Amino acid sequence: MNTFLVSLDANNTLPIFSTLRNCIQHWSVIQNPKNCSVPILQSTIEKLTPGDFLSLYIHAQNAAILIEIDENLPNQPLISSWQVLLPTETITSSLEPHLSCFPVPIFRLSNRSQLLSRVHGELLVDFMSNTIEYSKSYKASYPFNETREVPISHYVCQWWITQFQGIQIDNSVNTSVAFKKKHRDQIRYKSTTFPFRRSGLWMTIKVVFHTILTKRLGTIGTIVYKLLITNFLTYFISTVQTSMGSRLSTHLLIHCLRKIARRLNKIEGLLSSIDSNDMNQWIQTVTEKIKKQIDRIAPNSNWQKCIRKNQKGNLSKIQLNVNLPETYQHPCTLLKAYLAKNYSNTLVKQSSYSYNYDSRASSSADCKDDTLPTVSSIINHDDDVIGIALTRIEIWVQSCLNEWLNHSLLSKKGYKCFENLQSFYEDYQHTALKFYYSENKSTDPIGYSRFILTSLTIIRLMHEKLCEDNRFERLKFHAVRIPHLLDLFEFLVLPNRDDMIRARDLYDYFRKFNDKSYPDLLSNIEAKNAFGIYFADQSSEMNETLKEIQDQVEQDKRDKIEEVNNAKEEYEQLMKKAHELMCECTLNLYFPKCKRCTIIKDADNLKVHIYECPIPPNRESALAVIFELQMPDEFRCYRDILWQFVSRPNPNTSNHMCEWLSASPHNTKLRRFNKSSNNCKVKLVSSTKSISQSHYSAPRQVMSTPLGDFFYENSLQVQISPTKTMEFKDECRTLTPELTDPDYKDLQFSIATTQCVQNRVIAEQSKCSLRLKLTQFIEFGSFRSGHRLQWWNLLSILELDSLSMDDESVAILITHALLQYGPMATDREAFICAWCPDAHQQLLEDHFVDELITRLDRHLQDCECNWQNEMMLVIITVIVMRVFTICNSTRKSQLTNLVLKCRNIGEKWIRLISESIQNSSSSTTDKMDDYRDKIAIIGVACILTFSIYTDC
Repeated sequence: MNTFLVSLDANNTLPIFSTLRNCIQHWSVIQNPKNCSVPILQSTIEKLTPGDFLSLYIHAQNAAILIEIDENLPNQPLISSWQVLLPTETITSSLEPHLSCFPVPIFRLSNRSQLLSRVHGELLVDFMSNTIEYSKSYKASYPFNETREVPISHYVCQWWITQFQGIQIDNSVNTSVAFKKKHRDQIRYKSTTFPFRRSGLWMTIKVVFHTILTKRLGTIGTIVYKLLITNFLTYFISTVQTSMGSRLSTHLLIHCLRKIARRLNKIEGLLSSIDSNDMNQWIQTVTEKIKKQIDRIAPNSNWQKCIRKNQKGNLSKIQLNVNLPETYQHPCTLLKAYLAKNYSNTLVKQSSYSYNYDSRASSSADCKDDTLPTVSSIINHDDDVIGIALTRIEIWVQSCLNEWLNHSLLSKKGYKCFENLQSFYEDYQHTALKFYYSENKSTDPIGYSRFILTSLTIIRLMHEKLCEDNRFERLKFHAVRIPHLLDLFEFLVLPNRDDMIRARDLYDYFRKFNDKSYPDLLSNIEAKNAFGIYFADQSSEMNETLKEIQDQVEQDKRDKIEEVNNAKEEYEQLMKKAHELMCECTLNLYFPKCKRCTIIKDADNLKVHIYECPIPPNRESALAVIFELQMPDEFRCYRDILWQFVSRPNPNTSNHMCEWLSASPHNTKLRRFNKSSNNCKVKLVSSTKSISQSHYSAPRQVMSTPLGDFFYENSLQVQISPTKTMEFKDECRTLTPELTDPDYKDLQFSIATTQCVQNRVIAEQSKCSLRLKLTQFIEFGSFRSGHRLQWWNLLSILELDSLSMDDESVAILITHALLQYGPMATDREAFICAWCPDAHQQLLEDHFVDELITRLDRHLQDCECNWQNEMMLVIITVIVMRVFTICNSTRKSQLTNLVLKCRNIGEKWIRLISESIQNSSSSTTDKMDDYRDKIAIIGVACILTFSIYTDC
């Protein structure tokens, strides 16, 4: 700015510009805090003549002052001060701008000599270097100076001015014109130590120039100010562009020039409302000069065409010649060799695993082998292989896991088997969720139901084994709460009796532990009755660890006190030495400082880091931390598996929390006591960072910090990795098939629940397709309304033929309704068979089963000769097999005959369709694919007839 004012044409300047030049020249001498000293400040003020101004921007206080030597009363200068930047709480993104109003109150000193006093000079120098006060923020209940915020400015704006004797507000006629300054938004990143601030010095320069010009020139001063600043910006851009050799970004240059053009338009608008006859010549000259500079530095008008041309040229260089065979042909020698090798390895793994697994699953005696079956060892990219592998794993868990655990616990390895079981479960869960679950959509409801039962079986067995151990006996009194688990049983799709019996046992087990009074393992670990606190309190080893940590904390505090005292003593010695010397700094000598000032600077730079205790002061919280560090491996494995199941389907998502063993100073003080592996899923975390990791941990100056401010208690919260549970509605959607037929798609809500939705079905009958009868629409939507009515509704459909039994959507509805487990009843004694839910109790009534058999047999007879209705055979087979699975043994004989009849009809249809394909003429070859699809569907029905459950 000083260079710009000097460069102005002497023949085309205003007299007021000499005042601005003098102000900038004096200002530049004292603005740098490193050069500002009391002698320099006094010398600069003494040089001021009547009519001069002197300003000073105090960055450390976010304030500015303006001193004016009054021409009429030169011995009574005028002083004003103001806050430069607004605090962040005021500066927020909004449509309305944030403004500061000027002029600010002006005070008149009784005597100019007060400005030259050493006391006031030292105050200003100290203000330039040291921030007096920041706004306060709180972390871990401790107040901290918010150093990322702009400092509080009232020490300069109010307190400093009131220290002058006899100071009064200037009541003389104020000729200054009021104006406003707009503040831009401030941006601050959460992880930064210092704030991003707009230039306070540039804001101060604009305010000072605007104040001087409006005070001396009145209203026209605003026009002069705007033109002067615009001229300076143009001069600055031109200088930068010249110095950079025309390398200034075109986009940045265009942005700046557009801003300058907008300023000129605003100035022309102001000129129309202000009388500027006295300065018309200067205004016109400067305006023309700015326009010429814009034309000179503006880029070529076709600059965008140049960019497009260069981009087009770059693209042409990478175009491929499609006429060359080498462009699109490649021998892929390495790829073929890799695929061949990978295929052979896969075959070896499959054959090896099949043998080992079959031998292991063939009899329970093979559980003597400590190895566990793994999914990944037999899986390739074929979905059929993945499904078969998962089914084998699920059968093994159901039939052999308990015996394997018993054998392993009695062996030398003992609870080491829990670690193997954890690896086994992680492998199984990852593969099962990838295969059964896909973005909240139903891919395999039966498979996903088996995954739920298999996971719960593993968790239950591990929980039972731990409860049998005397060390973990208290687990019997702690809850096992898995979000919405008890409600989920209703939606499981379980086609066989074994799964239904297992589901009922698991439901009863987890319902019993869901009602326990003590907290579960994944909630508040700081609760007084939490398992970890109880276990650690009873463990002599963990109590010794806690005592060792607390002893180390006391020793660290004594060391820190000694460090602070030594630093304070060193500070006092340096200051004593400095007081014995005289300041030798001169006006023209900037660097280096004199010996006295150097010593004072060294003393001010003496700082000591804070100390944060790595363990909570509360005993319960401290015990919880120790338990997390040193809990038994078998307990950690069980909790990790439980945590992963609760966090399905994405158990490895990041939680953006601070880990204790990654935070300072906890990582160095506690890591040596940690006995957990790095692969554990549930970790000791905190939702807040430690004080030592925040910007509040900056070293404290020993001269101004009390001893107690160097010590802080632990600021991390005692928490464990939070679970991220799937929404209940999303999991229900996974267990529910999706209707794709547009005729029935609007009734998806009716297939997803057994609640009474008949009113909604009737209300939406306007959506009924023209291809459906209204009675079919209502009958379809009402089929599942009331879980106790589903089988009665089916009986009615079989009797009245109210739904088309050869429709795929009807097959989906009936199959899902009959195979879904249904609502659970808490009272086991209320039913004939406790494992059979309320929705299927009718199948335990012989007379109801007789009615079903009669109607099913009639439908089989009707469709026996019509192999075109293959979907009818599928529906009847599903119904027959479901009834056979649940009904009493007294009706097994009749149902066996019905099962065999379904199989015989299916075999007959397949034979007839095969003959039709063989004897077909060339005119019907287009139907071959349809015939083959029918054979596949009928084959599925035949396979279902072999899934016969026999009572033991």
